Amino acid sequence: MNIQSDAQAKDVTPMTTLPESGIRITLAVDDLDIIDHLVVTFAKNGTIKSQDMLEQGSTSHLLYELERHGQNVTEPFLMAIAGDDGQARRVFVTPCPGDNFRDYAVWVGLVTETILNLKSRDIALYPCIGAISNANALELTSQLVRSLIEAKAADSVAFIVGRYDYTNLLNIALDLKAELQTSSHSIQIIH
Repeated sequence: MNIQSDAQAKDVTPMTTLPESGIRITLAVDDLDIIDHLVVTFAKNGTIKSQDMLEQGSTSHLLYELERHGQNVTEPFLMAIAGDDGQARRVFVTPCPGDNFRDYAVWVGLVTETILNLKSRDIALYPCIGAISNANALELTSQLVRSLIEAKAADSVAFIVGRYDYTNLLNIALDLKAELQTSSHSIQIIH
């Protein structure tokens, strides 16, 4: 008897099926949690110009200043800033979308396309508090993550906690996992 042909004759079914693809969702509490991430943000209209953003010493400080003073950006703006630790970080600042479903859909599509074009697989999201209502900012963030998952545009998404409630962000991550995880697509939550 040939061992090889005997093994081929058996119907071998794997014990577990591994997902074809997956994404990791984390909650980031400081700059160290988003090293090597492309940071995506928007803020209310205000006074901070693109060149002023380049002078910020850390991602956290930049986001804080955008939240306080708003941005004077009419077109999406990609920049690299050097942190106090010497680590360069890329930040994608977009104008604040209108506060309605249609504008959200357009914004989500444009940001997803930009992320695909930049080939950034690790994304950190922070819609500045006060840009739109907190509930709408969190819903918009959730829509963007859905779009990134559907487009297979990211391996890792971090929600920057900032001044948002940690529990609300964790609940959004868990809701996304419950809604979008399938046998062929895994979602891992790290908090």
